[in-house]
Parts: sequence; structure tokens; C-alpha cells
Amino acid sequence: MLVIPHTDEMIRDAHNKAKHLGALNNSILEGGGNAAGYMAEIAFAAYTGGEIVSDEQFDYDIKIQGLRIEIKVKRRTVPPKDDYDVSIAATSRHQKPDLYAFLSLQFDRSGLVDGKRRYGGLENIWLLGYKRPEDYFRDAELWMPGDVDPHNNFEAHRQMYNLPVYKLDRPPEFGRHLPFWWG
Repeated sequence: MLVIPHTDEMIRDAHNKAKHLGALNNSILEGGGNAAGYMAEIAFAAYTGGEIVSDEQFDYDIKIQGLRIEIKVKRRTVPPKDDYDVSIAATSRHQKPDLYAFLSLQFDRSGLVDGKRRYGGLENIWLLGYKRPEDYFRDAELWMPGDVDPHNNFEAHRQMYNLPVYKLDRPPEFGRHLPFWWG
């Protein structure tokens, strides 16, 4: 896992985009994670030199040298661990990326406001790894709404496919390059 850089300007840009978007179809959090999603896209694109295309279509978020990458992100208040899960909503199976990139946003605090979890103080953006769609759905476990993760008491909101971080493809060096095993 690797921490990738972010700036205050990126945070402002992500919040502005999220404010204008509203709720996304097929979103696990029904739009509640839009700012986090945009933040992950912006930081990943800046780090890799990719182009954000999520405003133009919904099958993937980033293009790098013809490679279509869909960003999946989770918010946390602790650094991610290998036994934590990454997730893809079952309703997102229509997407057609060449590769998924999984990121975690680590915040210094969270709490409930009007019954909804709010995160504050972005500390780190973690690039956890990659997975090709066919490999992800072959290896992932389908969770149903109400299923609870015994490790952290997370309750699934929707049908989703979960996979532990340690099963992601993580090249020895992420660098600014595409995964070493791609093409």
C-alpha cells in the first residue's frame, strides 16, 4: 500500500464537484460518498498522469494510455490493513473498465450529523492495489444487505462484492507507471 499526495486545492475541487452532482445511481452510499469518490479520482489522476473522464460517462473514471480505470474508494479513520475489504456494489457490474483501482481516504475523525456519518480532516490517501474485473468477481464474496463483517461490525447497505486488500494485485513499485503486469 502506498500513500499518494493530495492538496487543499484538490479537496476544494472534490467538494465543489460533489455539491453539483447529487446522488449517483448504483452508489452504495446513495451519493453520500461523492466527495470521497472525486477526491480519490483527482489524487489518482494527478499521481498517475491519468485523465479524469467520469464527467463524460459512467463505465470508468480515468483513462491512462488507453487503459480504462474505475476508481473504488472507502473512507476510514485508521490506516488500511491487509485484512480489510474493498467493495464493489452489485449494481455496478454494468461498468466496463479494464482495471479497478482501490483507494482508501483516511480521516482524522468522524461522527454523526443528522444521523449521517461525517468525516473530517483528510490525512492520507492510500492506493491499495488493482484488480482486473474478471479476476475481482471470480475471487470476491457476494454480501447481501444486512450482512455484518465480524472484524469491524460493518453492515452491508446493498448487495456488494467484497475482497480482502491482500488479494489485490500490488506491484513491487506503483510509481507513476501502470501496473507492471499490464500490457
